[in-house]
Amino acid sequence: FNPKNAYAMSKYTQEMIAINLGKRYEIPTVGMRYSIVQGPRQSFYNAYSGACRIFCLSLYFDQQLLVYEDGQQLRDYVNIHDVVDANLLVLEDSRADYEVFGVGGDQGYTVVEFADIVAQVYGKEIEPRIPGVYRFGDTRHIVSDVSKLKGLGWKPQRTPKDSVAEYVAWLREQDNVEDILDYAEKHMKKSSVLREVKG
Repeated sequence: FNPKNAYAMSKYTQEMIAINLGKRYEIPTVGMRYSIVQGPRQSFYNAYSGACRIFCLSLYFDQQLLVYEDGQQLRDYVNIHDVVDANLLVLEDSRADYEVFGVGGDQGYTVVEFADIVAQVYGKEIEPRIPGVYRFGDTRHIVSDVSKLKGLGWKPQRTPKDSVAEYVAWLREQDNVEDILDYAEKHMKKSSVLREVKG
């Protein structure tokens, strides 16, 4: 364990507290480390939410996709329905008690590959914009190890394309979608979350 940012450190300390208190008081407790969870109903307004929301909204408003860093950073996307399946499994299987599990899609994709998946779902050909900025504190590569959870019989059943298709279908049903992407980008720049890559 070697968390690199405040978010990861806080998650790890919460996990330790939960598991240790669970053992002390004999309350079955499980830690779940979710990768990038995707699917319908992700908020339009969370400036820090994942690429699915950002890329889908961009194409919804016929805007070019904005990709941070160089687009080659690896991410692990997991469908919300697979997450629900994992949660139900550990609730019902006592082998999971006092254990910690990675919950991910079991495969890494570059951000540019994911952008291409979103474009395919929309039926558009796009060339992402890569302006040479990054989000301060982001980890370069994130791919979850789901082998322990697979040992209980779980495995992801849906692909990133399934997640995007479901999100786009849900997005098209909404009647109050606002173009908040420009606002989110300006907010992150003002907060020094978005920074220029130095050459």
